Amino acid sequence: MLVGSLLVGQFTDRFGRRRTTLISIGAVSAGMFACAVAPVPPLFGAGRCVVGLDVGAIYPAMGPLIFELAPAGRKNLFSGIVQCGTAVGGSFAALVANTLLTGHSFHLEYLVGGMAGLLRLPMAFAWLPESTEYHRAVSASAPAPDRRGVWLVLKPPSLGTTAVFCAMAALSFLLIFGVNTWLPQLMQTADYPLQDSQTFLILLNLGATVGGLAMSLLADRAGSRGPITACFVLGAAAIVAMSTRLPLPVLYAIVIVGGCGAVGVQGLINVYISRSYPVTARASAVGVVLGVGRIGAIAGPTLGGWILAAGLQPHGNFVLFAVPAVLGAALTLAAGGRTARNQSRAAPSPRAEEPTAGHTQ
Repeated sequence: MLVGSLLVGQFTDRFGRRRTTLISIGAVSAGMFACAVAPVPPLFGAGRCVVGLDVGAIYPAMGPLIFELAPAGRKNLFSGIVQCGTAVGGSFAALVANTLLTGHSFHLEYLVGGMAGLLRLPMAFAWLPESTEYHRAVSASAPAPDRRGVWLVLKPPSLGTTAVFCAMAALSFLLIFGVNTWLPQLMQTADYPLQDSQTFLILLNLGATVGGLAMSLLADRAGSRGPITACFVLGAAAIVAMSTRLPLPVLYAIVIVGGCGAVGVQGLINVYISRSYPVTARASAVGVVLGVGRIGAIAGPTLGGWILAAGLQPHGNFVLFAVPAVLGAALTLAAGGRTARNQSRAAPSPRAEEPTAGHTQ
């Protein structure tokens, strides 16, 4: 997924959002089918590699398309709605696993995943349009190489902004994957029974879905930086509060708020990135940031394992998990100042691009 995200942005900015999305969907389905019928581990690993590459490619291809198709004033909301698909798909995968998996046979789940992608492909082909903004940008005049794709994203004056966004995404993914992986065990260290600990994980993702949409509406009115900072702060505060013995209804509410902040923040970051680069480099920027951010997704579960293995007091476990959220809030505040100082016309300031009275570009 890391490699797929890094590579696909350049193709998307060069060949179009729709075409790259359709190819990625088809390749994911092919990889799923390969996993379902693989007779030996190396072929199974190759199928998994294909799935990872193209799952990593789908959002950097589709994210800018969502941004460009969404009406003015609703770009965060539309992105948030699409992000809900991740939670729905994850729930569906768990349901399929509980229904179909028996013993060591995993083949049916991959077969269902491949069929789901295959059924989605003709619908996307029929109903998914290309971005008119992208068409206008590439048709008006071919931009110089240093004004498009990764050439713009990874060179001054955009390089500093890209680095800040990469760090924000890495911290966000670290928080999302670390908390999702280890929350039940964290709650057990605080002496909550296993059944309640599993309920907390469900509520965390409920908060990410519902709270994420609410924060998207706020970001469409107030700009991206404030709501992203608020999400990181809410996530940190909720994680620390979870270590306190509170009545279960109160704790449930805190976990929902934590899901809104810790897990729901990534959708807002994606729109912030899209808003901060010109159309001919937008997909490359999203791809680079999400690709580097995947380092956080890899590190999150590992960090959680180290924290729990250290044998700290329960409160200390939660405080350490809150540190990435605090750092994310600080970086988000720094992002506005950096972009305002360093961004040129090629990649305008994220904050400067955002009006303050309920309209977006």
